[in-house]
Amino acid sequence: MALEPGPARTCTSWAAVVSLAAAGVVAAVQIGKGAAALPVLTEQFGLSSAAAAWFLSVVSAMGAAAGALLGWLGQGLGFRRQVQLGLLAVVLANLAGAVAASTPWLLGARVAEGLGFVLVVLAAPALLPSLAAPGHRRLVVGGWGVYMPVGSGLAVLFVPPALTGWGWPVVCLADAACTAAVLVAVARWVPPGPVRRLPRVDGLTRALRAPGVLCVSGLFALYAAQYLAVVGLLPTLLVGAGQLSLPAAGTVTAAVFLVNAPSNLLGALLLHRGWSRRALFLGGAACMAATVWPLFDPGRPLGVRIAAALTFSACSGVVPAAAFSGVVAMSARSPSAGASVGLLMQGSGIGQLLGPPLVVAAGAAGGWTARPLVLGALAAGLAVAGLAYGRLERPVATGPAAVTGPPAGPDRRRRRPRSRTR
Repeated sequence: MALEPGPARTCTSWAAVVSLAAAGVVAAVQIGKGAAALPVLTEQFGLSSAAAAWFLSVVSAMGAAAGALLGWLGQGLGFRRQVQLGLLAVVLANLAGAVAASTPWLLGARVAEGLGFVLVVLAAPALLPSLAAPGHRRLVVGGWGVYMPVGSGLAVLFVPPALTGWGWPVVCLADAACTAAVLVAVARWVPPGPVRRLPRVDGLTRALRAPGVLCVSGLFALYAAQYLAVVGLLPTLLVGAGQLSLPAAGTVTAAVFLVNAPSNLLGALLLHRGWSRRALFLGGAACMAATVWPLFDPGRPLGVRIAAALTFSACSGVVPAAAFSGVVAMSARSPSAGASVGLLMQGSGIGQLLGPPLVVAAGAAGGWTARPLVLGALAAGLAVAGLAYGRLERPVATGPAAVTGPPAGPDRRRRRPRSRTR
C-alpha cells in the first residue's frame, strides 16, 4: 500500500503548510463558536441543561470515542481527501445551522461540525512532514498546535458581538464562507497523494501497541484536562467573584486562549533549534503547576489572577508543540501514521471530557484549595509521563507494509537494505 507522506522534499511548500494551518484554525473555530454562542442559543432554542451540555461536548466526545479508528480509516482514504471532507462537513453543518428551527436540527448540525473538526485535525498533522524540507520538519509539525488557541480564541472574541449585531444565521453563513475559502486553498496548494487502498489492520494495532505513542497520548490527555479546566472555568471565576462583567471576562478568556499560540510557535522553534521534547514537557508541566495556585486563590488581586491565567496559557503551549512533533516523528512514513495521530487526539478528547468535571467536583467537595491540588497532581502526572517519554521515543514497529527509515524527527540518512541476491 502506498503510504503518506510521500518522498522527502528539498524545499518547504509554505503555501501548502499555511493552507493546512488555516484548515485547523477554521476547524477549531467550531469549538470556540459553540461556547461563545451557547448563552444566546440556550435562550433562542430553549435548550435544556442536558442539551446544552451535549452541544458543547459532542465534538470532544467524538474524538475521545473514535480518534484512533477514524485516523486509521483516514489513512486509507488519503489525508488530503480527509481534510477536504472535513472542511466540506463544516461548510454544510454551518449552512444547516443557519436555517435550524428546532433543537434536534441544531444538535444535528453540531454533530456534523464535530465530525468535520475531527476529520481535519486527524489528517493535517500527518500531511505536514511531506510538505516540509528536512531542516524545517520539526518547526512545521511543532507549529501545527497553534490551530486550537487561534481558532478558539478568535471565535470567543468575535462571535458574541457578531451574534448581538447580526444574529446566529449570519454567524453561521460567515463561518461557512470562510471555511469554503480554506477548502479552495487546500485543493489548490496541497498536492494530491498516491492512490489509496483500504488500510491494513496492523497499522491500527501497531499504533495501539507502541509505548511511545501511548505515552504521548496519555500525556496529552493530562495536558488537555488541565488546560480546558482552567480556561473553561476562568469566566466563572472572574464573574462569580464580582470582579468583572461577563463581556469583560469573555475578553480576558479570549486573550488567554490566544497567548497559547505564540507559546506553540516557541515550542516549535525550540524543537527546530535542537531542544528535546522531554525538556518541553517538563517545562510546561512545571509552569502549569506553579500558576494554578495564584489563579484560584480568591484572596489574590484581580490583576494577579489574570496574570496567572495568561502565564499558564502562554507557557503551556510548548506541550502540544512537542506532542504533535513527537507522535508524527514516531509514525511518519508508516501504516500507523493516521492511527497514531488519532490516538493523540483521542487522549486530548478524553482529557477535555474528564478534566473540567473533576476539577469542579474537587472544588465543591474541598473548597478552592482542592482545585489547584487536583491540577497540580495532573501536572505531576504530565511531568512523569514526559520523563518516561524520553525512554520510549522510538519509531512505531514496522512490518512488511511499512516504509523503512527514520521518523520525521532527527534527520538521518536512510540505509538501502542489502539484496539477498547478487
